[in-house]
Amino acid sequence: MAELNMLSYKLQDLQFFNKLDKPGQIQLENNFSFSVNYNQDSTRCMAKLYQCVKDKTDGPDHRFFISLELAGIFEITGYVTDEDKKDFHVQCYQQLFPYAETIARQTCAAGGMPNFLLLRQKMSRDSVMLNRPNNQ
Repeated sequence: MAELNMLSYKLQDLQFFNKLDKPGQIQLENNFSFSVNYNQDSTRCMAKLYQCVKDKTDGPDHRFFISLELAGIFEITGYVTDEDKKDFHVQCYQQLFPYAETIARQTCAAGGMPNFLLLRQKMSRDSVMLNRPNNQ
């Protein structure tokens, strides 16, 4: 049975601005992507989490915007099956998301939005699609 262990994470990109005139409720939209890539012998993988939250506006000028990209490095022990990879995809997200949430919360609090929380995405192993190289 294969096991997954997080070794480290790194904040690769963080962008934030708050140009709201006054505190209050605003309509927000959320963009999200998450991927996991394995090394050739499946002993390590790197997960990338990108999340962006911005105010809903028709124009290009937003009043509120935060985006962040985190990369997590994970070590894998044991023989890895495709079913393991589906489980690891979800586990990588579950382990990486709290770091993204903390960074976003602290950044937004310093920028005048102390109650901001990132939306945790619903993810299940059944929704994970594995990418295959062309020769497999």
